[in-house]
Amino acid sequence: MPGADSRKEDWTPLCAEAALGGLAALAVVRDGDLVRDPDLRRLLGEVAREAAAAARSAGRRLSADPASIAARRCRKSPQRRHPWLTALRRGRRTGAERVFGPLLAAARAAGAPAPRLGLIAAVLARLERTP
Repeated sequence: MPGADSRKEDWTPLCAEAALGGLAALAVVRDGDLVRDPDLRRLLGEVAREAAAAARSAGRRLSADPASIAARRCRKSPQRRHPWLTALRRGRRTGAERVFGPLLAAARAAGAPAPRLGLIAAVLARLERTP
């Protein structure tokens, strides 16, 4: 996760995790479903690209395409249930704020739009408060 000198750190994993974890938890699917289903695959790419745009607009470093990284992770572990989905099913917090917080802060600082990231973060936060 980004630290004190986050401009030098690689934000690619953070952007990929926002897309993969957020969508897997909200769609209540295994990781592989995110690349098998055409609509989810499209959303996976869109969310990852939005996260990357937010990071870049704030001067953050990306070493690779987060959409490709997220899709590769889904194909590598197609039966895996993302930990955020598991946490929600058990009534626990996901920890997603550690991913979405820095991305949304970067977007705000740069004046970059991040509607998908904001929506996913808000819905996850709401689901964490639901008994």
